[in-house]
Amino acid sequence: MSNRLARTILSVASPVLVGSGAAAWATITKQLKDQRITVHPDSEKLGGKPVAGPVTAFEQANVVGAHAEHIGGGKTFAELSDEYMAAAQSGDTEKAEALAGPREQVMQANFVKASLFTSVLAYGVSALVVGMGVVTGATAIALGSDD
Repeated sequence: MSNRLARTILSVASPVLVGSGAAAWATITKQLKDQRITVHPDSEKLGGKPVAGPVTAFEQANVVGAHAEHIGGGKTFAELSDEYMAAAQSGDTEKAEALAGPREQVMQANFVKASLFTSVLAYGVSALVVGMGVVTGATAIALGSDD
């Protein structure tokens, strides 16, 4: 492949990568802002700030996780579910009913936490794509016009 062809391909790819990465970042931010989530006051550093970026999403996910751990008495959803199912199967309806609420809350917290961590991951991917676009453009420039 000639330098000219490589330079052309890289020159076309660069703005596409930068643009698509930036568009993904903007889309993730808009979707987070549309949810009107505020970092819980339990966060010492970011409490009260809107969840509108990777740092606030990560922090809110950590706070949700800590709350879920507290609600579950230090037990995971799987552990609570096992206890709930065992109680229900043994006919201990009182214990099953006592576990039902925390089990449900921990499950919902896990969904929220996973969703927030997914947005953090998506921010990372979009930043990687922008970075690849910059590197691609720099490579195109570095190839120069030797032909």
